[in-house]
Amino acid sequence: MATLIIDKVTGRPYGEAVAARILRPPRLAHTVVPGDDPRIPGRHVHGYRSIAGGDLRDITVYDKSSARGEGDMISTTGDLDRRLAALFSGELLPPELLRLMFTLPPDDVRMLDGSPARDSTGLPQATVNGVTLWGKTGEKHGYQNGAFSTRDQRRRFVLAYHPTAARNGAESRMIARVADLLTRT
Repeated sequence: MATLIIDKVTGRPYGEAVAARILRPPRLAHTVVPGDDPRIPGRHVHGYRSIAGGDLRDITVYDKSSARGEGDMISTTGDLDRRLAALFSGELLPPELLRLMFTLPPDDVRMLDGSPARDSTGLPQATVNGVTLWGKTGEKHGYQNGAFSTRDQRRRFVLAYHPTAARNGAESRMIARVADLLTRT
């Protein structure tokens, strides 16, 4: 697991290393790595999940520690946008690592559906209406988000949404609709 490597290489816990290297440089004051704390600090939207009978259950307080390094960072849309801008501007990585983030595998590497691989070292890529976007999604029960940009940052968007049902593909379709609207010329 990457978090264990980060702990070992940096000599400090994963959350502290993330704060020092990713959160502080672009001044992301509204992003935290909560560790074992199941609560969301500050003002926030509550997350809900549909349960039997169609009722909604508040799942805002949720132990994220089992997903250490995967879905355990809490942020605002403003901070997600600043982090994306800082990453694409070269503020967070040296040029050679940033170049790797925008390098796709060779054409003969395929996804499970047989299409060409669209994931670089860290960022998936999609071309919508002739516009190539790079970005990332994140999710945890009751909370989902996406942050995408063109490499030159002329088109960049962040969205947050709060599904109540288990993942059924509607989220991917919604992101595709938003990307379609934002890339039309």
